[in-house]
Amino acid sequence: MSCTFYLAFRINIRMLLSNIVHKFHGYRNISLISLSALFFTLGNGVVWFVLPIIAEKLVDNLIVFGVLMALPFFIQFLFDIPLGMISDYLGRKKLIITGLFFMFLLGIYLPYTSSIIPYVIFMIILGVAGLIIVVPARSYVMRISPANKSSEFFGIFETLYQLGFTIGPVIAGYLLLVGLNQGVSYSGLFYSFVCLISIAFLLFLPDIVVGTHSIRHIITSFIHHDKIYLRGILDYRDLNYAGLTVLLSTFVFVTIDGITWAIEPLYTTEGYSTEFVGLLLSVFVIPFLLFELPAGIIADRFGKTKVLFGGMLMGGIFFILFGLVDSKPLLLTSAFLSSTGLALSKPAIDGFLTDISSKKERGGIVGVWNMTEDLAYVISPIIGGIIAEYYGLQLTFIFCGGLLIVSIPVLVFLLRKAHI
Repeated sequence: MSCTFYLAFRINIRMLLSNIVHKFHGYRNISLISLSALFFTLGNGVVWFVLPIIAEKLVDNLIVFGVLMALPFFIQFLFDIPLGMISDYLGRKKLIITGLFFMFLLGIYLPYTSSIIPYVIFMIILGVAGLIIVVPARSYVMRISPANKSSEFFGIFETLYQLGFTIGPVIAGYLLLVGLNQGVSYSGLFYSFVCLISIAFLLFLPDIVVGTHSIRHIITSFIHHDKIYLRGILDYRDLNYAGLTVLLSTFVFVTIDGITWAIEPLYTTEGYSTEFVGLLLSVFVIPFLLFELPAGIIADRFGKTKVLFGGMLMGGIFFILFGLVDSKPLLLTSAFLSSTGLALSKPAIDGFLTDISSKKERGGIVGVWNMTEDLAYVISPIIGGIIAEYYGLQLTFIFCGGLLIVSIPVLVFLLRKAHI
């Protein structure tokens, strides 16, 4: 009797371990690419806190400041769609590693951006390298996402992606306490180091699309068959009102994100210390870390539309409040609650796109999506700079809140047209 019980116990344990290993294997690839994204964005969180402070010292006009902040995204806007298609042909892994290597070099170059021309060169290369990383990475996540777990997989990726942006500004705030010049040098070294760690995770990641085509073949295919931009746009056009809903909501969310990252570090000019301003920027990101994964699961189970609009309304109200207060506790509270609304909504947008697009060639569709993001990132720092130059930093955040609230009825109309 005891022998039979022992054998049954061993069989149950083996089955349990087998199920655990099988479940882990199903999340292996999303875990590796998400951990790589974590360290990449950790470095970016540091650098993107430092860059606006450097730019503000280089120019006297905040409109010109906004143009400088928009440079990397203008480069990405031009090449998003063809890069998405290239990832379909060449393989996403090798493109991501190439971009990270350029980022490693940029970390070494960062201390030399104390004049306008080196700064512009840095921003242009940053745009190219970021494009080579982000488009293939998102396309990879879409490719490996099971049909019934699209928002969950994007939630995992975005949670770790945002974790880096959460910690990075805090690190940057403390690095800058030693002074701008020395702090920028430390920030560059840190950036190079974390990019190497990010590359190390990718070495264990399988490349789903194997690079069997030459560069010449790819270019010929674009010219004679894909028409470069045209094919990606036509692929996205097939998504109709549902695709337009994703593009508009993405444009609104990214415009707000771009304004926040460009303008918030300038609160150091309003009498706040660098460590507080770094903490405040991190508080804007923390809700994405806390709520994006559960929000993705909730959106899959209970409906993406409800989650999307509820989060947008909440975000709009508290962004307006952020622009109206000046005490540190209220700034921290309103920053957290405004981004909580966005964090609840964003996985629904990602899930919408994954659900309505085909798994056959998602690189081009992701390219259009990223092109929309980059257009918003191009426009948002300039808008933020114009508002801040003439009306003050605070009004830029009131504008963000109003944009969210006004967008809700427009998106309701589009979703009804799409029968979603």
